[in-house]
Amino acid sequence: MLTLRTSRTRALISTAALPLAALATVTACGNEKAPGAEKAGGAPITGVHWSVQSVTVDGRTTKAPGSAYLEFVSDERVRGNYGCNHFDAEAAVTGDSVDLGKAKRTMMLCEGKDVRSFEDTLARALADKNTLRAAGEKNDRLTLTRANGDTVTLAKQRDAELAGTKWNVTSLSADDATRSLPKAAQGRARLVFEKDGHVSARLGCNQGRAEATVKEGHITFGPLTSTRMGCIGAAGEVEQAMLDVLKNKATYDIQGDALTLKKPDGTGIGLTAADSSPGR
Repeated sequence: MLTLRTSRTRALISTAALPLAALATVTACGNEKAPGAEKAGGAPITGVHWSVQSVTVDGRTTKAPGSAYLEFVSDERVRGNYGCNHFDAEAAVTGDSVDLGKAKRTMMLCEGKDVRSFEDTLARALADKNTLRAAGEKNDRLTLTRANGDTVTLAKQRDAELAGTKWNVTSLSADDATRSLPKAAQGRARLVFEKDGHVSARLGCNQGRAEATVKEGHITFGPLTSTRMGCIGAAGEVEQAMLDVLKNKATYDIQGDALTLKKPDGTGIGLTAADSSPGR
């Protein structure tokens, strides 16, 4: 049986400022919760996946892509996703304000002009001191407001379940860099973790199944039984990356609708729950 709620190892990749090892050190102690970051108007904000709903800059509101989120790790650190690229930033968080320092971010090649534009907009809105305000009947919404009136609206979101979710592969990681899936291979790779302790894999071309034991932030994979079609080009590249990850043990991390599987050498794959994947 799969045990889903375990401690998890989180690590980001930055080609902009730090090598993988250095940034992993920054993120390694990500479970601490500081009193100063606990509440905004009476609402807990740490330990919550805050999905970005929209950003309003200069009076113009832009709806956020499903992958954009914030997590208040402590009163000294905030991490999240701008919509495509992850970020990790030092911060000064109190009960009613957050002030982010310079953010380290991944350097993925993000498909679509709208996504890239939103990333720039959200990064600009967060790169300043913001007032925090909770809203909603259950304090399940949060608003960040800059002095000039620009706002970021967020909503609480539960992490997707590992088992039973269709996880579409959306990115590849290697050599301290993360990049989007090649366009020709998008929509062709998927994992489904079954409740009987197995994982079903739709690789770039082939399909397979293996045992998958989940424990303490890791998944240990058994031998993969698969079809043996020839697979070349972009689909073959994705298939090989998946085969590498599905050997032996990998760390896993779920943030909202995003799942990351990573090997000790830094290679890995990023996946998104099918209900929130582009082009579903």
